[in-house]
Amino acid sequence: MSSRWWRSLAWANFVLLLAAALKFIPIGISLTHGVALNADQIARGLADERAWALDLISDTPYLLSAWILVALLLWCRTGDAMIRPWRSEN
Repeated sequence: MSSRWWRSLAWANFVLLLAAALKFIPIGISLTHGVALNADQIARGLADERAWALDLISDTPYLLSAWILVALLLWCRTGDAMIRPWRSEN
């Protein structure tokens, strides 16, 4: 396969890693209200938002597993895992 295809796959893999990291923003925002929510915060719906944020990050290990597998594939096929695709030589 062409070098362009592998670079495109590396960029897609980088976007996957970025998406996995961005999924933690809602839980960070939720935790600014405190670790333990009081009754008023629960009444305003912050508990539901926290539950949604926790559900959002629950599949992160699967995303990271896919990211690692693609990086290994890239490394096996090109000799470079292309973790930072803008610096890859292939």
